[in-house]
Amino acid sequence: MKLTYLVSALGLLSTAALAQNTAPLTEAQMLQYTSKANKTIIGARADANLSLSQEFATMSSTGSAVITRTITHPDASYIKLHFKNVNLANGGKLVVRSKDGSERYEYTEANMRAATVNAKLGDDGVSSFSAMSISADTAVVEYTPGTASNSTLMSAQTIAPAVIDFYDHGIENTPMLETMNASTDVGIESTCGVNERRDVQCWAGSNPTEFERSRPVARLLMNGSGLCTGWRVGPDNRMFTNEHCVGSASELANTEVWFNYQHTSCNGSNLETVVKVTGKDFLSSDYTLDYTLFTINEFNKAQPFGYFGLDVRDATQGERIYIPQHGAGNPKELAIESDQNSNGLCQADVVTANGRGTGTDMGYYCDTIGGSSGSPVLAAASNKVIALHHFGGCTNQGVKISKIWPEVSSHFNGIPDGDNNSDPMPTADFTSSCTELACTFDGSASSSPNGSISQYEWSYGDNGTGFGATASHTYAAAGNYSVSLTVTDNSGATATVTKQVPVYGPGGEDQLQKGVARTDLSAARGEMTYFYFDVPAGATNITFDISGGSGDADLYVRKGEQPTTSTYDCRPYRWGNTENCTRNDGAGRYWVGIRAYNAYSGLSLVADYQ
Repeated sequence: MKLTYLVSALGLLSTAALAQNTAPLTEAQMLQYTSKANKTIIGARADANLSLSQEFATMSSTGSAVITRTITHPDASYIKLHFKNVNLANGGKLVVRSKDGSERYEYTEANMRAATVNAKLGDDGVSSFSAMSISADTAVVEYTPGTASNSTLMSAQTIAPAVIDFYDHGIENTPMLETMNASTDVGIESTCGVNERRDVQCWAGSNPTEFERSRPVARLLMNGSGLCTGWRVGPDNRMFTNEHCVGSASELANTEVWFNYQHTSCNGSNLETVVKVTGKDFLSSDYTLDYTLFTINEFNKAQPFGYFGLDVRDATQGERIYIPQHGAGNPKELAIESDQNSNGLCQADVVTANGRGTGTDMGYYCDTIGGSSGSPVLAAASNKVIALHHFGGCTNQGVKISKIWPEVSSHFNGIPDGDNNSDPMPTADFTSSCTELACTFDGSASSSPNGSISQYEWSYGDNGTGFGATASHTYAAAGNYSVSLTVTDNSGATATVTKQVPVYGPGGEDQLQKGVARTDLSAARGEMTYFYFDVPAGATNITFDISGGSGDADLYVRKGEQPTTSTYDCRPYRWGNTENCTRNDGAGRYWVGIRAYNAYSGLSLVADYQ
């Protein structure tokens, strides 16, 4: 038998001891089985120490000053920023988003539900916390500090400026993951024989029931770098995972829960719209049975993905099972088949086995891997959860629900049934393309697990609306618009997605619009990038500002023609990326040149006048 190991949840286990021996465990056996429990690690931490002080402020399209910083980590699968000294009192606001605006989280004094808190760092969840991760290699921060009681802007003289002191970044698709985990004393979660875990979408046609029953499964991100699987149970706000994944209320406060983290097609490259929430209440947990029952914030966001029922009984020898999971940090996968069984399907191979306790587990050859900890093991006969997967070794093992249920029954109104027959929700997604003020939108990437999309409804962010899988719209003015697509499938279920769409106007991307910041600019050393700004008659106090990001950018301004390094009307000569030019040369076209004295990135440029 060939065993393939990645990262695990528990210490090295004897297959014979785990799968076959149900005699009472000795203390030595217990230590062998459980003393090396470790979470799968899919992230690493990097220092940032980026100040969110007023020198990085630019004017937004609404006329307010916004401090903007950008962090990029090449090849990162996600970025999770940690903040300290944040001031959200009296109208303060912090936004963390992706570059394209498709993922966006807003933090205010009244709403910190998307924040996670690390008690070991002294986080208070108000001035110091981690933002929800951004599933990209770049995160953009937009910060408006709160004001003092006299409504004057707090400055460094009254309060230390906010700081991004560090960030966690995803490494599951890099060689660093294997190196890190090889150097740690971890156990095993096993692929038994040939790996038969497959992308969940690959089962949608051949096994629609198992595919549908994967909906309530979520990926957990703990402490910015740990990986496990969790799942909704019953119609109320209840979720299960392993105790070795989330073992305390403080760990739960530092946990993200990702629903719908799966591809849109079999082994595809595009993801469904992922819904992220945070852990809330720590309800019940047990070391021996290796379970934790908890709740989440913003429960309404998770409700469309359904819930599991529980099968409170011992499995019978050879009965068919299947396991939806988020092993190795992958988008959702399903294990249905097993080359270790004569019928080629996953089944209950050992109905009673020792785990962290005597006779607590069942065993199976159904494939798992590091990160699968906390996955539901479903009985195919009922499509309900019969065990809670928690470690591997071929056979792999799950704690019997019949053992867990008596410990948690007080948190439920009877044994929960699943919503197996409910209608799964569709997923909305779209792309956009703009030429000057005219934009086209394509929603054909939207999908429905149980049929086709019957209606596409667009809201263009300027009070305009439209219908159809593809649509076009012409804006009256340049700007950044929040465009929403609502799709309805053939059973009447709906889903909505909103994205920020930049519209540049007749001048294209080179033309600056009054008071509208151009963000995320970058260039290699020695490059000169040009923009122009048309100023009407009567305008005064014409300003050009660059700020934010990293590196060293130089600002050049010239009326009528493009500036050069030797011919210009204004050149501030300052180190770093914060430079300003103010002109009063009347109406006309002003050219702006930004030269990379050293390579720069994350730069913002804004032009304005009175």
